[in-house]
Amino acid sequence: MSTVAPTAERPLPDRPLPRPTRESQPFWDGLREGKFMIQHCTACGRPRHYPQPVCPHCWSMESDFREAPLTGRVHSWTVCHHAFNFAFKAATPYIVVLADMDAGVRVNAPLHGVAEADLRIGLPVRLSFEVATPEITLPCLVAA
Repeated sequence: MSTVAPTAERPLPDRPLPRPTRESQPFWDGLREGKFMIQHCTACGRPRHYPQPVCPHCWSMESDFREAPLTGRVHSWTVCHHAFNFAFKAATPYIVVLADMDAGVRVNAPLHGVAEADLRIGLPVRLSFEVATPEITLPCLVAA
């Protein structure tokens, strides 16, 4: 990775963004509307996240999306001191959390507004929304 600082002639690269698929589009639409939409299997009723075409529990291809609670608790975390992509270099160090959401799924997202020293397993968190472009809103977590 280059350590050359960005300039007007050499700006930071664009942040990598997700590319919604047919299966995931309702999830991304929900985030854009400030909602946490979780895919559920219509055959067995179990939630699944990230959205996918086939239920990993019963192999059904039928599903729907339901609005879910925004709350959860920290399951694990990491503090990123080295950016995996140059677009994130200015944000280092940053915290990424794996959260057990009350909706019954785990979410991996950046945590904002919490110091590293205050992190603990079980810390209550709330899903929040970070507008990246007019089309894409990203999930992030904040302390509840």
